[in-house]
Amino acid sequence: MSKSARYLSIYILLGIIVGLALGFAGQGPILRWLNELNYPLHNSPTQISQGYGDAVAKVLPSVVSIYGIRIDQNANPELLKEPHYQQFLKDNIATEQVAGISLGSGVIVSPDGHILTNYHVIANADRIETKLHDGNTTVATVIGIDPATDLALLQIDLPDLTPASIPRKANSRPGDIVLAIGNPHGLGTSVTMGIISAMGRNQLGLNTYENYIQVDAAINQGNSGGALVNTAGQLIGINKAHFYNSESSSRSQGLGLAIPISTAKQVAESLLRDGKVIRGWLGVTMELISQQAKGTLTQYGQQEKILITGVYKGSPAFLSGLQKGDIITKFNGQSMDNAPATLEYIANLKPGSTLSITYLRQDQEYTTEATLGIRPTAQ
Repeated sequence: MSKSARYLSIYILLGIIVGLALGFAGQGPILRWLNELNYPLHNSPTQISQGYGDAVAKVLPSVVSIYGIRIDQNANPELLKEPHYQQFLKDNIATEQVAGISLGSGVIVSPDGHILTNYHVIANADRIETKLHDGNTTVATVIGIDPATDLALLQIDLPDLTPASIPRKANSRPGDIVLAIGNPHGLGTSVTMGIISAMGRNQLGLNTYENYIQVDAAINQGNSGGALVNTAGQLIGINKAHFYNSESSSRSQGLGLAIPISTAKQVAESLLRDGKVIRGWLGVTMELISQQAKGTLTQYGQQEKILITGVYKGSPAFLSGLQKGDIITKFNGQSMDNAPATLEYIANLKPGSTLSITYLRQDQEYTTEATLGIRPTAQ
């Protein structure tokens, strides 16, 4: 080989080496950029997302299935053949006649076996059976009920129970991802996912006190009383129902409701302490003031206020001089601008406490005081 040919071979080899080096050097930033995007690599289990499995695993032992059973010796035994109930009934109530079963869910909230659920799940039940996530079944006793919020507190007697984790303050807001866990249609524990669509839903005509979390997670029959949790597996609500529009006789899609854990916790503590929820009572019926009457509030700088539509005879409101047609503007100096908030404000005050009431009557502003009573169960 000539000298010039040897030099040419050396130059070609050096060119190839330099080219490869530049190529790999150029790939470095690209590979780093791709890695920063966290694209999952196939067949790389360390980079596959676990989703919300940890949150679900945390709360599953706390969610129970509830069967509110009505017994009638003359009942139709055909119910025993229903596929959703057949195995459960065979194992638990084979010798009794079952008139009906209300299916729901519940959440263990204490190591002592206290369970929060919806009142409508266990209403009129002669016996309440629960089934835990591990398959154990046991009878539950009723500690107390609160139809005004559709909540009930039950208790079971089993060892080594796992209560749900309850945040000190939920801080829930629209857009948050939530998981709904329960026993839909008796199929067994199931998980659905969605987001919080709205907070503070009220005036739906479902219960006396309404302050619902609206979610688009699927909530079906049997989910009532189950857990609504955040992505950390913390209990932020008790599922109630899928919203049903009675005016149009239609069941809305993607519109579920849950009772905030703050409300549920307050009710549970009252039921555990007193066996019932004791609320303050003024003794009026009220509604948002009509559009036609809003003009009377202009001089007071008010937008919407509460019209008294009725006063119970002998009630604290009656004794304080309030009358039908009066317009409530303030309680204890605090503006009141919607009926649910006004009702809740009164309910949260202790019976026997004094309430300062500012109201309008025939365009004149007055102030009076009422000593609150105990709210009757029916009101």
